[in-house]
Amino acid sequence: MALPNPFARRRTPPPDLVLEPHPDDLPKTGLFTEPVRVTDLQVLDPETLDDGRHRVTFLIEVRDADGKRCSDLSVEARVRGPERTRTVQGTTDMFGRIRFRMASTAGDYAIEVTDVAAQGLAWDRAAGTTEASTTVG
Repeated sequence: MALPNPFARRRTPPPDLVLEPHPDDLPKTGLFTEPVRVTDLQVLDPETLDDGRHRVTFLIEVRDADGKRCSDLSVEARVRGPERTRTVQGTTDMFGRIRFRMASTAGDYAIEVTDVAAQGLAWDRAAGTTEASTTVG
């Protein structure tokens, strides 16, 4: 006859789980409140490159309706320089900012923000500046 093992553990059923309701004070559509908007669009000081060309940098900042910086959002813009026009896309950093650059000869440079893909949130195009330009050289 085998004796019971005093070191054996008895399995107990797991406790019942209770699901807590979602708090009502959080936004329902994502991490940020809607609508998001471009709050700052600047042309930074142009740089002169070794080959005589110029590099222009545009800085864009995106915030939500509560003024929180919106990180990890996709921003699309059309950048125009003296030699070409490009559609560029990138993602905002942890400060809600993104930089787009173009290098070319002296002349007029411009940017137009065409879309902010805000993970299902609405983008209010009219709430902020979407265009900037500068002349270099």
